Amino acid sequence: MRSWLWSSPRRAVEVSPAQVAATGAAAGSNWGGDPIDLGDRGWRPAGTSGRAVPPWTHERARTYSVAAYRANPMARAIIDTYTSFCVGDTGVTTQVTNPEVARVVEEFWTDPRNRVAAIQDGLLRDNLLMGETLLELMQGAQSGVLRFCPHDPTTISDVVLERGNPLWPDIVVYGTGSDRTYKRVARVNDETSLREGDAMFWAPQKALITDTRGMPFLGPVLDWLSNYDQILSNLIDRTALARYMVWDVTVNGGQKEVDQFVEARGGLHVPPSGSVEVHNDAVTWQAKNVQTGAYEDTTAARSVLTLVAGGTGLAKTWLAEPEDANRATSLTMAEPVRRRVQGVQRVWLDYQTELVRFAVDRAVAARRLPAKVKASDPKKKTTFEIPASQAVIVTGPEVAAADAQITAQVLLNLSTGLEKLVEIQALSREGARIAARKAWEDYVGVPYSADLDSPEADRDDLATHIDAEAAKSDKSEKSPRLQAVNT
Repeated sequence: MRSWLWSSPRRAVEVSPAQVAATGAAAGSNWGGDPIDLGDRGWRPAGTSGRAVPPWTHERARTYSVAAYRANPMARAIIDTYTSFCVGDTGVTTQVTNPEVARVVEEFWTDPRNRVAAIQDGLLRDNLLMGETLLELMQGAQSGVLRFCPHDPTTISDVVLERGNPLWPDIVVYGTGSDRTYKRVARVNDETSLREGDAMFWAPQKALITDTRGMPFLGPVLDWLSNYDQILSNLIDRTALARYMVWDVTVNGGQKEVDQFVEARGGLHVPPSGSVEVHNDAVTWQAKNVQTGAYEDTTAARSVLTLVAGGTGLAKTWLAEPEDANRATSLTMAEPVRRRVQGVQRVWLDYQTELVRFAVDRAVAARRLPAKVKASDPKKKTTFEIPASQAVIVTGPEVAAADAQITAQVLLNLSTGLEKLVEIQALSREGARIAARKAWEDYVGVPYSADLDSPEADRDDLATHIDAEAAKSDKSEKSPRLQAVNT
């Protein structure tokens, strides 16, 4: 897999004109040229928004992303990690607050031609590898029933904006020649307040808000994934070559003596394993071994993997080499990774929510649902009217444990430590009680309850108590947190 970002074999330490041209970062300034149409310098397609990536770069990135997922185990690990955390495990589900809307949502969600929940991993994986998703929406004219058909984003030739606003994609054009097709992107009609359109177009991987097209998720690390693969492949090749041991045989005398020795042995064959080679002091045998360079290559591979993991928002221990990090280090690295994964998940769930709400609005347009439905707030025990589409949201699996459960586990560890201090008489029982209650109130920010004195209390019970007390609290600021330290 050769570099798609720049064509020169010499690696640059600073951005070069070729790099700027390849990424489209110059927005049409006189930087480099199109490698296909030589001589076209500083070109920019009419009507494009933002700093558009040239089509040849865009397609190459897609091609290499798919190839990397199919052939490079590290690329597959990155994509599958995001897919598993965002839509795997418990899967993606819908939450509906109105029974009438729930029937329509269930019909769309479980339609055997749609199978929305079952194909979530495939949809997200495709979006990460291609950088975009185009779904053609097929609607029943009378029933309002909705089905969809995915199209390859490579076939998209243009995205037309409404009034030039990059936040308002209006028409997606795909196909060529007589097969050129125009699809209106789904959006809310200002007059009817209902969603309408012919296609869903999702392009989350954008560098700028003014961009109209999305880049593959693996785009920034494609070259580095190739380098990582190359380093390990070279190491394996040298290891295989090292198995072929060379014998350096020295024979005292000239070429005549050498020829006589070879003739007497019957050739230049290597002595069979376990055999005995007899010679006099005029002949010296010495084995030559090849160094594989495993230490150097291993160090280089780790450095490249660190860059790959950082570029994709994952900790290196999540991809490989977990033995190099202890549990405390892994937990510390988990927080930024969790936030990165949750960010990707949030965007994806927003897209799925919009898709389901489109199906609800089509049911409203077909008069299968009223425009307004009743919804209730279980906490406030109130009922109110909302647009039918607002009664549904799409949720995914939890990326990490809830904060309340983490709090409960820390406090249980603290209580156990205080108990040990009391046992060895390093702390009085009353002092331990004061420390535990003070830690509870400072860390959790809610009143301490006497029925939680036992250090063997269940963690889920503590989490439930924390959530219940937090809901009663009207504090707007978070309480200070204590640092948990292993004793």
